Parts: sequence; structure tokens; C-alpha cells
Amino acid sequence: MKRFLLILMIPIFAASCNFSNEYKNRESDRQDAEKVTAELFGFIKQSDFEKATTLFGEEFYKVYSKEDLVKIFESTENKLGELKSTELSDWNTMVSEDAIEQGFYNMNYNSEFEKGKAKQKITLVKNENEEIKVVGYNIE
Repeated sequence: MKRFLLILMIPIFAASCNFSNEYKNRESDRQDAEKVTAELFGFIKQSDFEKATTLFGEEFYKVYSKEDLVKIFESTENKLGELKSTELSDWNTMVSEDAIEQGFYNMNYNSEFEKGKAKQKITLVKNENEEIKVVGYNIE
């Protein structure tokens, strides 16, 4: 009888365990983040700032409004001119695959504009819908 209970309890314990895998700086995660930043840079190059705002997450909009973000894009374009190119200079990622997958991505780009160069730092987060959204944007 004890043996039967033991055999019965093993699957119950195994099912109740919560396995979590964390991945740091995985190449596939970098590529996922780059898809979003490439889309963002594409909208900025086209001066389609309204579409660019759709790539930003709720966390960003708790601090800045969409109008504030459009003004940042417009001000950058007025000062530096049109965005010509970007090159990834540094990155790091941390993705946790659990019951809810979460991800944090920090992407740093060297960017060339018509009137000069700048560094762009973009922070992204994977939300509960597994969408990667921009939550931080800084240009120097």
C-alpha cells in the first residue's frame, strides 16, 4: 500500500513543481529585440512618429504622454536631421520562461543623423501577451 501511495504521489509532486528557465544574453532574444528596434528606427526614418508611438508600452506612458514622445522625436529631427543609420554597439537581455514569460532587453545603438551622431539607448520589456514593447528611450 505504501508503494502504491508513493507511486501515486510522484506525479502529483512533479506536476506541482514550477520549473523556470532564465536566459541571459541569448542570441535569439537579442534578435527578437532587434526586430522591434528596427521597426522603431524605420518609423523614425520615415518621420512617422505616430506609428512609432505604437511600439511603446504602458510603462512608458505612465511617465510620458504620446504627445511628449512625438515632441521628442520632432525635436531630435530638428536638431540632428533625418536618421541615416544605426549600429548596435552593446546589448544585454534577461528572459525568464515560466508560467508567464518575461523579458528585459537593453539595446545601445550608435546612430548617424544628417547633422551629426548620437547614442540611442532603448529598453524593452516582454509583456504578459509576449509582445516586446519599448519602455525606455534615451538619446544622447
